[in-house]
Amino acid sequence: MNTSNPGTVFLKEFKDFIAFLQNLWGILAGISVLFPLSNAFLKIIPLKILNEDGVLVFFSPHLFTTIATLVSLFLILWTFSQRNKVKSSKGRTRTRRQAWFSFGVGISSLVIYIVIYFLISNIAYDVLGWESDDVRRLFGEAVLLIFYCSFFSLMTRAFMLLGMIEFFRLEK
Repeated sequence: MNTSNPGTVFLKEFKDFIAFLQNLWGILAGISVLFPLSNAFLKIIPLKILNEDGVLVFFSPHLFTTIATLVSLFLILWTFSQRNKVKSSKGRTRTRRQAWFSFGVGISSLVIYIVIYFLISNIAYDVLGWESDDVRRLFGEAVLLIFYCSFFSLMTRAFMLLGMIEFFRLEK
């Protein structure tokens, strides 16, 4: 196997990183990918269709979960592709700040999602006059999808960044 090939180097480093995901930091980073799937089972974050006293008419909860999971998986690969920026001590400091920023914005996204969800749930019909088949609900659901995916993807990014700091610290 020719290790001078950039693709081979990437695969070796990626394989090493996947092996790293088996320790504590890696579990935290890896489990964040499953957050959207865990919500499908635990139902902690409200995500129901209108017939189940929820707000979704046009999009299904499965669509939300699938898109959030895909975005999280994409973000894992994208974050790992930025690994050279994490390797230096200066890069680790910046990466810690990015992790905190991602965590904070992720939590903020969740709060905004919940506020919008309950606003649509409580005022869409009574105050705004939105019927169940009103197209304006589609826009509300699209905004909900954005904040739902933002929460999960930013949490994934925060854990991945912290995991990568630890991984590259241990690698040296």
